[in-house]
Amino acid sequence: MEDSERWRAVGRIEAGQSITDVALFFGARHSVISRLWKQFQTSQTVVRIPVAGRPRVTTPAEDRYIVVASKRNQRSTFTRVTSMVAAAIHKTVSANTVRRRLHMNGLYARVPRDCVPLSVHSRGARLKWCRQHVNWTVSDWGNVIFTDESRFALQSDDKSVRVWREQGTRNRPENITEHHAFRGGSIMVWAGILLGYRTDLHIYRQGSVTAVRY
Repeated sequence: MEDSERWRAVGRIEAGQSITDVALFFGARHSVISRLWKQFQTSQTVVRIPVAGRPRVTTPAEDRYIVVASKRNQRSTFTRVTSMVAAAIHKTVSANTVRRRLHMNGLYARVPRDCVPLSVHSRGARLKWCRQHVNWTVSDWGNVIFTDESRFALQSDDKSVRVWREQGTRNRPENITEHHAFRGGSIMVWAGILLGYRTDLHIYRQGSVTAVRY
């Protein structure tokens, strides 16, 4: 955080906001704002105190570029991100430096979430159903039983692909990978729920849940 933002953060806390709310407002970690507040209470300043040690390799502007580059190329490998940054700022930057800058800004390499591709027709049908039932009461839903089946792969993927994302952004479209295959075999499970009740869990080791099985 810049010094101006640090002073603003302290001002918000003095005005009565919680450390959690201030951290969310500035997009910073709770621990960062907590240390900032403790520093202000102790020294009445938020200016960073110079410390001895190795000087920073990158400037604040270059740190921001590292974050922007990783967000623009979310599916690039860590090695690729490091190479792009070094070429752009014309400076040798170690992989550890890039990793630290990304982590400081809340970016971590995570496995993208899988989802089932939906056609335009399927999306339209789901939206229509939701609109038809948006005003239903609890009593209305009490007469409905929801059933569903799910297929589980017996052998998972290696999940070697990573995506650079911030915490809490797992369900954004750019962080999801569509996936169909069930390698190594699978089993089908079926169950139903309604208000105050649930069915037994049925496991089918072969085939799908057909009308006959229902």
